[in-house]
Amino acid sequence: MSIFADGLKAPRVLAFDGAGNLLVSAMGNGEVIALPDKDKNGVADSRVVVADGLNTPHGIAFDPSDSTRLYIAENDQLSVWSYNQSTMRATGKRKLVDLPSGGVHVTRTIMFLPPPNKDKLLISVGSSANVTNADDSTRAAIFIVNSDGSGYRPYAIGLRNSVFMAIHPSTEQVWATENGRDNLGDDVPPDEINIIKDGNNYGWPDFYGKNIQDTSFDLTT
Repeated sequence: MSIFADGLKAPRVLAFDGAGNLLVSAMGNGEVIALPDKDKNGVADSRVVVADGLNTPHGIAFDPSDSTRLYIAENDQLSVWSYNQSTMRATGKRKLVDLPSGGVHVTRTIMFLPPPNKDKLLISVGSSANVTNADDSTRAAIFIVNSDGSGYRPYAIGLRNSVFMAIHPSTEQVWATENGRDNLGDDVPPDEINIIKDGNNYGWPDFYGKNIQDTSFDLTT
């Protein structure tokens, strides 16, 4: 193991562009940064600011049908940019969707679905608080949206904070992490990896783990 790049402030999501250059969202800098390794020696040759002035950028993804379209999820919005592979810079920001801002969970993860739905993205938005009975349909869920910004809707709910997602290479199912609530002990609740299906409710805040009711925060009273 060796260091590829350092000195980054809160680096989070990684993505490769069509030329094999690594991009990273640097939440603390409000930037998306490219880290090219032209000589392939395992160390970034330089640092190029792809986009800056962003509001806690987290999720980044390239359109699988067009590598010049770069999607960036900030705390309060999802936007698409025109990406120049030669200069490694993004321009022409166009906001597609407003996202709920603030709260204890500020990350917004995005991921394109595999064919035949490769024109659709999933967006994960965490809950506004550690555990709450607030009825807020804009959070604690994974949403789906078309690549042009249309058709935004909940895809799966009851997810306190699914920070990262991946496509299983064989089944092509969506797998997502789930960070459980705090203040119940060192090992309770267990964090989860869930298989995400359209229309499912994964239990938060009423349940955690394998359908264990959260009786310390009874939402029925």
